[in-house]
Amino acid sequence: MEIIQEQNGPLEAVIRITLTEEDYRGQVDKELKNLQKKAQMPGFRPGKVPLGLVKKMYGKSVVAEEVNKILADSVYNYIKEKELNVLGSPIPDREMADSTDWETQVDFTFQYQIGLAPDIDLELTNDIEVKYYNVGVSDGVVDDYVQDLRKRYGKMTNPGVAGDEDVLFGEFAEMENVITPKTEGHTHKANLYIQYIKDEAMRDQLVGKKPGEQVVMDVAKAVGSETEAAAMIGVKKEELENVGPLFRFTVESISRVEPAVMDEAFFKQAAPDRDIRTEEGFREFIREQVGKQYQADADKHFRNMVKEKLLEMTSLELPERFLKKWLLDTNQEELTEEKVEKEFDQYSDTFRWQLLENHLIKQNDIEVKPEEVNEELEKFVKAQLKQYGQDNVPKEMLDEYVKNIASNKEEVKKVYDHLYEQKLLDLFKQKLLLLEEDISYDDFVKLVTEKYKKGSEGDQKE
Repeated sequence: MEIIQEQNGPLEAVIRITLTEEDYRGQVDKELKNLQKKAQMPGFRPGKVPLGLVKKMYGKSVVAEEVNKILADSVYNYIKEKELNVLGSPIPDREMADSTDWETQVDFTFQYQIGLAPDIDLELTNDIEVKYYNVGVSDGVVDDYVQDLRKRYGKMTNPGVAGDEDVLFGEFAEMENVITPKTEGHTHKANLYIQYIKDEAMRDQLVGKKPGEQVVMDVAKAVGSETEAAAMIGVKKEELENVGPLFRFTVESISRVEPAVMDEAFFKQAAPDRDIRTEEGFREFIREQVGKQYQADADKHFRNMVKEKLLEMTSLELPERFLKKWLLDTNQEELTEEKVEKEFDQYSDTFRWQLLENHLIKQNDIEVKPEEVNEELEKFVKAQLKQYGQDNVPKEMLDEYVKNIASNKEEVKKVYDHLYEQKLLDLFKQKLLLLEEDISYDDFVKLVTEKYKKGSEGDQKE
């Protein structure tokens, strides 16, 4: 066997492999003998078909199969042995392969195109400045979360008069007009949430209603959505045109959630893992939890800023001709030449960032160990079970859940990717100079929205 590598451009090369008969004959003969043992043919006992006859019937396909196996192993072993940093995967020269005469040839030559990754000269230092936002949690946000939790753990009551946040249960009956019910019209019993009524005048009419009292409304106008209107009166959206717009709603009952009292029993329900005894302590707990959510958004934005900064600093060259061909070769059903050309800038940024990430992971000896993956999976399972009120699941059951998820390679890859991403984030915070700035959540959302809106508009113009 002979393997030759030839440069085909600054970051492109061709690997040419030549096989002689002795390179594949042993494997071909072995496979033909295996086929002989299984072969069945009239006039011969099972497994006793002459080898020459088996070779005549299957020789061509066996040679092709074994040669292709050797080629695949050889090209990847060569890349590994020569420590070639390749992008994508080798692309076989299909014209050369199609011209192969498997009947008469004994020596074969095949070639593969490869794209080579550029050299990267990058080290993270505190000379690299990146803005980092500390997103604050306002008292108003804490108030909203506290009120939501008080309602969630509150007590259901049935007041005699409707308030602006109550839920009314009653019957919707189709009307000819505001006075006359429609003969054999559509009727449906359902809940009506006063706070979700968009029409302010109608909301005012509902507040103060008692069981047995009625109100006539244009349902679609009241809720501001045909989809919600259809659900409220119990029809499909496409069936709305078959009923009139006006419905009379008769109140049958009123439900109200009395917010939970801010005492230790409530704190234990809302935060079972914390020992909270005062309202002040509970509010601080809420501020901490919301702050984590906000800061996760800030970290995501920070990662994007680091990505932009490092891509701009390095300006990595890529084997564009090879990558375009590789994208088409591996995504024949989804991509066209026109689509690849149009979107290649996005693809190239992805390639460049993957190269930079791999470089930084190797440079800084970042590693994700299997036990870390298992710990992450266990945390995920615990969080999922907790949502269903299962806080004290036996260890053996927990391990079984983790084992089931770990058997899914795609899920495990997601966890590995997440952990590498988190370790890189920690590395950026440690090595780079963070220009920290305090900001409210509303201002942060506005800033990020405007930034990515501008980026999207720029992409569309291009």
